[in-house]
Amino acid sequence: MSTPQQIGSQLRNSLILNGLLNHLPDRKLKPVPHAPAFVHPILIPEDFKRTIANYNRHIYKYNMQLWIDQAEIRKYNDDIKKYRITAKVSIEQKIKEAMWKHALKDHTPEEYNEAVEEYNAKHGPQLRKKIGKQPVKPASEKYFIAFLYQYNAQLYLRKKNRVQLEVHVPGQLPEMEIYPNKIIEAERDGVKILPVTVESVRNHREHLEEAGVLTGYSYHGPNRPVKMAFNPDILSITDNGSPKKTAPENQLLTPSQTNKVRHSNVSSRNTINKFQYREKEGDSRNCESSFSCTKETTKAPTRQDGKKSGAPNNPDGDLQKKFTGGREFMAEKNELSAVLMDHIADKTELSRDLAAGKYKNYQPVGAEIAQNEAYLGAMHPEDFKELAIQDVFKFSSSLFEDIDAHPGSWMNAYKYWLTDSFKSFTGKTFSKTNLLPKWQKCIEVLREVKKYKKAHPGWQPAFPSLYFDPARTFKENNSFEYALRFFRLDEEKTDSFQKRKINAGKSARHKTDVQKAREKIRLMIAGKISLDRVYEFVGQNCSKLVNDGLNALIKKEFALAEQETLKTQNK
Repeated sequence: MSTPQQIGSQLRNSLILNGLLNHLPDRKLKPVPHAPAFVHPILIPEDFKRTIANYNRHIYKYNMQLWIDQAEIRKYNDDIKKYRITAKVSIEQKIKEAMWKHALKDHTPEEYNEAVEEYNAKHGPQLRKKIGKQPVKPASEKYFIAFLYQYNAQLYLRKKNRVQLEVHVPGQLPEMEIYPNKIIEAERDGVKILPVTVESVRNHREHLEEAGVLTGYSYHGPNRPVKMAFNPDILSITDNGSPKKTAPENQLLTPSQTNKVRHSNVSSRNTINKFQYREKEGDSRNCESSFSCTKETTKAPTRQDGKKSGAPNNPDGDLQKKFTGGREFMAEKNELSAVLMDHIADKTELSRDLAAGKYKNYQPVGAEIAQNEAYLGAMHPEDFKELAIQDVFKFSSSLFEDIDAHPGSWMNAYKYWLTDSFKSFTGKTFSKTNLLPKWQKCIEVLREVKKYKKAHPGWQPAFPSLYFDPARTFKENNSFEYALRFFRLDEEKTDSFQKRKINAGKSARHKTDVQKAREKIRLMIAGKISLDRVYEFVGQNCSKLVNDGLNALIKKEFALAEQETLKTQNK
C-alpha cells in the first residue's frame, strides 16, 4: 500500500501533467508546440547583453525592411509633388481636398492609401499617400531595457513563490506584466532613470509591438497591468533550475546560491568593539551625571559584576545609613534618581528659558527611564511630579516659537499645574506608578498637536497661561485639556458597540477574502487555472493579510486534496 507522501507526490505530478502550473487555459493561451520549458527562468547579466544585442539586430533589419517596403509610396508621393508644383489649384479644390481628408482621418493608412488611388484616378494626381509604420527610434532601447528589468523582477518573485511551495516543474515562460507607473518612478541614486510620462511608455510599447519585439497584447481593465510576451528570437534567458544545497562540492555559479567564503588569514569575526572590555571597578561611578544621560541610556548604570552602581558592597554594614537623608545617599542608592533630580530646574529660570525659546528642540525623557524611576527609583513623588511637569512644558516649547510669550505667562501655567494637575479627586498627588501613564499621555498628545500644527500652518495656540489652564476644557478655549480628550489616545472599551461592530466587519471581510482565495486555489487544483493566475487574483482582489499568507493557504489546500485522494483510494 502506498504511503501518504507517495500518494501526495502522485497527486502533484498528475496535476502538473494536466498543465496546472504551466499555462493559463482560462485566458485562452495555446501552448507553443516546441517552446522551451523552464523551471525557474531568470535573466543574468549575460542574458541582458545577448538580449540587447539581439534587439539591436532585429530593429536594424526591421527598419531596413520598412524602408524597402515604403519605397513605392515615397516614389508615388514624389510624382504628386512634382505635378502639384506646376499645376494651378483653386481655393475651392483645396477646400474640397481638406474636407475629403477630414472624412477619412479615422481610416487606417492602408485604407486611406486605397482611397487616395481612387481619388487620383478621377481627379488627376492631387493627393499623396500616407506612410503608415514609422521606424523604431534609438530612444526605444531605453524603454526595452526598462521592460526587461521589470520582467526580471517578476521572474524572481515567481521563483520565490514556487520555491516556498516546492514546485520545481518545467513550464512555459510567463507573460510580462507592464506597469508604466513603476517604470517612470524607478530611481537610481535618488535620480529617476526615465523621467518621462505614462503616455511615452505606452507609445514606445506600441512601436515595439509593431516591430515584433513584443507580442500577444492582453488588456484586463484600467486597474490591472497590460500583459505581453517577448519575441523568443530576441529574449535570452537562463533556467536557474531547482535549488540545491550549497555544499562545497556542488555550489552553483549564481551569486544567490553560492557560499561566500572569506579567503584571508584574518579572524572571521567582525570588527571588535574596542569599548567592549573595561575595568572591573569604577567605570559606572565615573560616568557623567549630565542631561545627556537621560537621552542615551535606557536603564540604571550597572557595574561589571552585575550589581547596581552605588550599591553597598557590605549589606550587613552600618544600617544607620539607610535613615540618613541627603543627596549623597540618594546618589549611592540610585544614581539615575540623582541625574533626574539635577534635571529639575528652578521655576524662575525655567520660565525665562522657555520664553527665550531655548527648549524648542527639546526631546522628552525616555519612557523606559521614567518607568525605571517610577518603579525602582528613589525620587519623592512631589519631585517626580515636578519632573513630569517640566518635561511636558519643555517639550511644548516649540508650539509657542511664533508667539512672544512672556516669562510670567509660563510662570502662571507652571503654578496651575503644580496646584491642580496629576492629582486624584481627593486632592492628593498620584503615586509615581499612577502618575507615569498620565505623564506619557501628555507627551503623546503634544506630539499629535505638533503634527496638527505642521499640517495646519495657520493654527496657533493661546498663550501658555491660557493654553495650559486646567479649567479651560471646551473646544472654543483652544486648550491643552481639550486636546487630551480630543485625540483619544486611550484604547476604547472592549465592550463598546462601535468597536465590536468594526472588528466584526474586519473579520467578515477577512473571511470573505480567504474564501475567495480558496475558491481560486481549488480551481487551480482542478486544472482549470494556473498558479500564476491565483497569485494575480489574490493580489488584485484580497487583503494584504491574505496575500501574505497565500503560500500557507495553498499548502493547506493541497494537503486537503491529498487527504481526499487517500479516502477515495481506501474505499
